Amino acid sequence: MDTAPPRRGAHVLDAALRVIAEDGFAALSMRTVATAAGVSLAQVQYYFRSKDELLAAAFEHVSADVVARAEQVDTNGPTREVLRGLLHVWLPLDEERERAARVWLAFTAAAATSPTLGPSNAVLDADLRTGFAELLREAQTSGELPVDRDPDLEAALLLAVVDGLVVQSLALPAERRAALLVAALDTHLNRLFAPAVRRG
Repeated sequence: MDTAPPRRGAHVLDAALRVIAEDGFAALSMRTVATAAGVSLAQVQYYFRSKDELLAAAFEHVSADVVARAEQVDTNGPTREVLRGLLHVWLPLDEERERAARVWLAFTAAAATSPTLGPSNAVLDADLRTGFAELLREAQTSGELPVDRDPDLEAALLLAVVDGLVVQSLALPAERRAALLVAALDTHLNRLFAPAVRRG
């Protein structure tokens, strides 16, 4: 089986993500990343000439990881279950996904005011909304999703629901997260795919 070659400076990028996940975005610097990676500051600067360049690369790195995990989701079967599997990729249901969620939230918050991260984050969000909207349109064509639903609006709401659940769940003890996340997401999907209410 073919495997993608390791990204240039991947060990530095992994260290950057650990710093963000454990200590927050404000703790990230070329020096703290060098310490976390167990390398010299010069080696970090060899791969990334500035903190902005490191940030942009780290954002691409974590985005690629999320996409890779999403590509492992079984896309056969009912659209509701496909969506459920894809959305579970983002939810902090285990230690690995908790780390990814903390990093993702930090990048999303920083992207709101960062000229470096903002454009990349906007493109990724648009791609996600488009992908989910396409799935919902296919579900309407197959009769799984009522035709009165607006796929573009519902795709945006799906992402908003997941973002909100991630924020709320990370404030809870780890042992309570899974029950909230799974039940809340299932409730939203049940409402989304519920038959249209006939009036009159």
